[in-house]
Amino acid sequence: MHHHIFHTEGIILSHRARGEANKMLSIYTLEHGLLHVAAQGIRLHKSKLRFALQDLSYAKIDLVRGRDIWRVTSATPIDTFSNARSNMESLALMLRVSKLIERLCNGEEGNNEVFHDVIQSFMILDNNSVSAETREALELHLVLRILNRLGYIGDNKDLSAYLDGGFEQDKAKEVLFNKRSIVLAINQALRESQL
Repeated sequence: MHHHIFHTEGIILSHRARGEANKMLSIYTLEHGLLHVAAQGIRLHKSKLRFALQDLSYAKIDLVRGRDIWRVTSATPIDTFSNARSNMESLALMLRVSKLIERLCNGEEGNNEVFHDVIQSFMILDNNSVSAETREALELHLVLRILNRLGYIGDNKDLSAYLDGGFEQDKAKEVLFNKRSIVLAINQALRESQL
């Protein structure tokens, strides 16, 4: 039986060990949103998938859809964000963002804007010279944008300046200046999501 191969890009959010050599991966993909994917034999030392599909890395991934589960057939790393992952504060931020996406995204619904916002923020975190101030502002800005893009924020004139465009590091001071109203909007959206 021939299966169609889907080519996509994805961020590996987390994994669960399954059996002795396999993993179930939570991958946020460009086209299909959040997918739970089986990776056969990935925990074996000879596995070519091991390095491409590490948690919190970005990869080109080929998937097939089985009767009841997605399976990864091959993967090529794009970025492992090694600097960010070796910094405790940046790593903690990446893990919080991953958990938020897993919590808020269900079904196989892609969101290009969320995907690109997360990639862009992880790239900023991967810069060795990222300051604690920039990191804090980036997290507030990213979480606000994720919630907005997923429909949890609604019209908020005070925050509209932060909801579009790219992440500019020079916006950090402005974001932190408005921290109180951003945190308020984030907390209200999370409460209302009831997730």
